[in-house]
Amino acid sequence: MIPIPKPIPGRVAPRAKLASTIVLLRERDGVRQILMGKRSARHDFMPSVYVFPGGRVDRCDSYAPALDHANSRTREILEAAMTPARARACVLAAVRETYEETSLILGNKFDDKPNASNDPSWKSFHKEGYVPTLANIELFGRAITPPHRDKRFDTWFFLARLNQETASRPFKNSAELIDTGWFTFAQIKTLKTHRATQMMIAQLQTYLAYDNPPSDIFFSRAVRGKFSFSRFPDHSKTS
Repeated sequence: MIPIPKPIPGRVAPRAKLASTIVLLRERDGVRQILMGKRSARHDFMPSVYVFPGGRVDRCDSYAPALDHANSRTREILEAAMTPARARACVLAAVRETYEETSLILGNKFDDKPNASNDPSWKSFHKEGYVPTLANIELFGRAITPPHRDKRFDTWFFLARLNQETASRPFKNSAELIDTGWFTFAQIKTLKTHRATQMMIAQLQTYLAYDNPPSDIFFSRAVRGKFSFSRFPDHSKTS
């Protein structure tokens, strides 16, 4: 296990907030590409580095409509840590954050207009004529920010393998992400990325090699002052 800074006496570690991030994957001429963007320098959390779209799960995600449900593997893993409603919101947050940060829509055209949402992002999403689709969103990792950080997140890492039509939809920069684009794994190695992002890219490549993904995911967290890498859920506790 990798050591982390010792806690400051008397300091209470902030609670890790639930967050979602998503890897958007496409293929061009047999080469895999991932959509990434550079975080603005004004951010106090991971500024000026390239990241996947993502962010905190918001209350509005609990009420956002969708055309379908998350697949059974994704649901079962998430629900080992949270309620079914919270698990659904976690997947939907990845869709919303993708739209907020890149304008790329993960969803299908709707036949019947969804119920109105008070959230500006979801309102805009629906105004485009789309409703989220969740069934093809996979889950491959989880990472909890160590307690010595001032901002902490319990982040779940999703994967969407985009078909040609979805992968060709327009995207653009935002206040959150700039220099957004599709990058190969080789190109990503040349970008400025955080160590956590590098770790999850390595885990993604392992995950992509599976014919049948396992019923658990990679899990990074701090345990007794050191980084710990394990699997979630821990099936050994239930066997």
